[in-house]
Amino acid sequence: MKHFLIYLIGIVAVAVVSCDPSDESSPVEKDFSPLKKGWYQLYDVNEVTYELGIPETLDYELKTVVVDSFQNTEGTYTYVLHRSKRLEGETSWTYFDTWSSERNQKELIVSEENIPFVKLRFPAEQGKQWDGNTYNNVINPSSNGHEDLYKIDEAGNSMALGDQQFGEYVRVVQEDNQEFIVFFDKRLETYVRDIGLVYKETTQLYYCTQNSCLGQQIVDHGVIFKQTIKAYGVE
Repeated sequence: MKHFLIYLIGIVAVAVVSCDPSDESSPVEKDFSPLKKGWYQLYDVNEVTYELGIPETLDYELKTVVVDSFQNTEGTYTYVLHRSKRLEGETSWTYFDTWSSERNQKELIVSEENIPFVKLRFPAEQGKQWDGNTYNNVINPSSNGHEDLYKIDEAGNSMALGDQQFGEYVRVVQEDNQEFIVFFDKRLETYVRDIGLVYKETTQLYYCTQNSCLGQQIVDHGVIFKQTIKAYGVE
């Protein structure tokens, strides 16, 4: 009887530990999207926009800062991010919009201008695929449908980004429609453990479709956007 009681107490103790509500998700998943008040990321941005075939290039620095957080009804937290930018030679930042991020046991959701996108699904591993538009009504410009399948096409222990070296990472391909006739759509994001988003690339180009230029890859309008991290930490 004594041995049975000891065994029973042990089982109860294990059950209590396994139900610890603070264990929101594995440490690895949290590290791919570190979120806490004061956390900032600083990026170099190169943006080329086309209007009526005329390109305009803009280079600037982008800064994101987690300024606040609040608990959701599900027990998870939403983190409020302020986004600011400055042009080359400027010393002060100009605030321009607010985004938010929410991470639960299965996914990372980022709301861009109040539109939620599922940026990562956990466990974040090569080959995993999901619908980035699960919680919004955005139309995928490549298919004209609602579903927009994201896929982790690379995952590894180290990567290089220019002259920077990083550790464990995953790369998410959001779209890779290289049609070259009517519409070119390439979107990808790379996340590094303990840092979060380190690189983002969006190329969406609409080509001339008139008889005189169809198939010649002459851009009518669109954007080429590249965002590369240069610093990060806690303010």
